[in-house]
Amino acid sequence: MPLKNIKFLAAITSAAFLFSCNGGSSGQKETESTPQHGGNPAANHEQASTINLPATCYALDTGKDKIVMQIAINNNTVTGNLLYKYSGKDRNSGTIQGEMHGDTLLATYTFMSEGKESKRDVAFLKKGDEIVEGYGKVDPATGAPDLTDKSVIKFDNTFILKKTDCKTDDHGCMVLMGMTWSPLKNDCIDLQKAAIRLDPVEMTDKAKAPAYIVMSDDQVKAELYLPENDHPVMLERKGKEGNWTWQHDDLKLIPWKGYVLQKKGLAIYGGM
Repeated sequence: MPLKNIKFLAAITSAAFLFSCNGGSSGQKETESTPQHGGNPAANHEQASTINLPATCYALDTGKDKIVMQIAINNNTVTGNLLYKYSGKDRNSGTIQGEMHGDTLLATYTFMSEGKESKRDVAFLKKGDEIVEGYGKVDPATGAPDLTDKSVIKFDNTFILKKTDCKTDDHGCMVLMGMTWSPLKNDCIDLQKAAIRLDPVEMTDKAKAPAYIVMSDDQVKAELYLPENDHPVMLERKGKEGNWTWQHDDLKLIPWKGYVLQKKGLAIYGGM
């Protein structure tokens, strides 16, 4: 066999092996056409952690479901970030790494699920200023999409992401990717990953968005993010060790079965 044919065969074999080894489990809409995702606040894929080049952003936002992609392409190598938020499910975000094959992006999505790092294959078809997410069969053993057979990947325009501005706030935080400026950490953070989530206590408020707490390293201050506020509220630690609370005006954070947030003495949020 000519040497050039041997090199080509080796390259194809290597690429197929890398693509087929990627996989993972998660927990999202359990349909063949909808990739499955899980979320965990312990994840720590930082904003633009894989992007060192000018990035392009694409987004789908139906009001209920949201997908955001931020990618940079260098000689067909793709690095970036990917975010999913489906109605009734926790937001899930992580990094993607892959390659462009013509107008098709084949990549590995890396994210945290149930405290463990997971990977799964993703495929997107680029059409001008749009990117269409593709899907394949679902592996019955794992419940995850199986894209190892690229010939069966379908791009049926169910999930169309349109090119959009890679919006940042005054601090340079990538708003599209859910990043928020934290005065306490002096950095852009992802509340879903870096903060403690507190859910509404009253059953009638279950549809209300959660609150988030970010603690300083020495536990002296607590940064409170309420859904109705544009900026966080800084709580100061009070009391003695073993009986600490964090307070600001009529707000009090109490360590009990995780944390309970009180307003005027009434519990309004709680969580681990």
